[in-house]
Amino acid sequence: MAVRLGCIALLAMAAAAPALHPVAAAERINIWAGPLERSVSVPDLITYARTGAESSELQGYLQLLKPADRQALRTALNQQVPLNAVQVSNFLGTPLGQSTLAQLVKVLARPPQDAANALASALILAAQGGSLQLAGVLQAYPLRSIDLNLLAVTDLARQLSIRSARERQLYPAMVALGTSDAELPSEAPLAALAQPGRARFSREPFQFVGRNGATIQALAYVPQAVQGQRPPLVVLAPGLNTDMNALLYVGRQLASHGYGVAALNFPFTSAQAITAAIDGTGVIPPPNKWFGQPHSVSDLIDQVQQRWGERIDTAAVGVLGQSLGGYTVTALAGAPLDWPHLQRHCRVLSDPTRVVLDPAVIWQCQDPGQVRRHSLLRDGRIRAAVAVNPVTNPIFSPGSMQQVAVPLMVIAGTDDIFAPAVAQQLEPFSAISQPQRLLVLQGNGTHLSFLDGRARLPRFILGRDRPLARQQLQGLARAFFDTYLRHVNRLDGLLPANPALGAQQGRDPLPLLLRQQFSPEQLQRTAPWVIDNS
Repeated sequence: MAVRLGCIALLAMAAAAPALHPVAAAERINIWAGPLERSVSVPDLITYARTGAESSELQGYLQLLKPADRQALRTALNQQVPLNAVQVSNFLGTPLGQSTLAQLVKVLARPPQDAANALASALILAAQGGSLQLAGVLQAYPLRSIDLNLLAVTDLARQLSIRSARERQLYPAMVALGTSDAELPSEAPLAALAQPGRARFSREPFQFVGRNGATIQALAYVPQAVQGQRPPLVVLAPGLNTDMNALLYVGRQLASHGYGVAALNFPFTSAQAITAAIDGTGVIPPPNKWFGQPHSVSDLIDQVQQRWGERIDTAAVGVLGQSLGGYTVTALAGAPLDWPHLQRHCRVLSDPTRVVLDPAVIWQCQDPGQVRRHSLLRDGRIRAAVAVNPVTNPIFSPGSMQQVAVPLMVIAGTDDIFAPAVAQQLEPFSAISQPQRLLVLQGNGTHLSFLDGRARLPRFILGRDRPLARQQLQGLARAFFDTYLRHVNRLDGLLPANPALGAQQGRDPLPLLLRQQFSPEQLQRTAPWVIDNS
């Protein structure tokens, strides 16, 4: 999901996190449970964050935490995100900002509108210095005290505990399902596949008007004409608040091996559109325009056919998308949108005792009933799809995923806080019946690990060793598309002979686990907290 949008949502969620106890009034935090009240001094908490000094009052609470949790508390209070007051204010005026704020105020034992106004004010004031810090939010809260709703706080604490356990245990639990080799092999196979080829191509920027009436910026890497040959096309679909540049390194790698490549900026969800909305220089995108993004990809394929059809085969197309682009390629691969499933699971956002942490769910659940009811967005020209950190749940149900009609590779990261691996990738993947499927789990991978570009963001958001991650995606994409578009099997060197087993590739700090088979039963063994929501 969006980098800056997600950072605001993440920091705001952290402000509500009971495991860290940072949401506070200007002077006291009060937690109510019926007639009982517990209280913590905000100045004492700020002093602890800055110096580590513990007041006698605060000591009684800190003694209940493990040393690692105490350090996590200080880290969360001091963590900065580069956002200014204008950006925060404008974000809170967007549908996603309003939805996020509506979830956060559930932890406050005040009328929702009063609580929303107070928290919004604190977030904006805390960002006046050009960065948003949790300790600053506490100090900027405009009321003398803040009362917390124990039921909502307890539910949030449970969710945070589960999420922490997921991150620690997910990769080893997946390995425990069985692998062909207990040891990590060399990263040589992927590194070799990621090497550039010698094919020559030209860079062709262009624009066109899509069927939705919006002008779409696009780019093509057009292969040099070779007599009697038309290489297949691969389309790159970026995520929310990013643009085609974040994935073009994959496109250049594929083009150097003779592929035609096309990429686009989605008109309502690109970095340019979102940045303009946050900065106040552009209109706020309509809430549900992203559902129609598969149509924009189909329009792009039409454009490539019209412009370079004699040099590129647009009847055999691969698609690679990240985050919201991952949703897009999943729909193009044949999974129909399940509107009743979406609406049913969006009801939790209205439960006053449940705080929804998953930004991917909050994004999908903006006015889910106020959209045109498209269902099947499949494009028959698509022959293979790669979904990187995709947003898939609840817009796709298990029944939807069973209808994926082409080879699909789903790539997940254990540390993805914007599209969590279990809910957004592993659970949907477990329902796929298409035999030519592949699940790749990246240990320590975040939502931004595979993206190219620079951003002033904390490492827990950006991820470790991003050049290694980009090399891994280049190798995986080439192996998958060569296998299913060119019928040159390059997956054999990465996968075990027994499809029931997983295979480990890569190296620390980003080990990769590849699995061809992952059933609902294995999902339950790997993530026993998952509730069947089909």
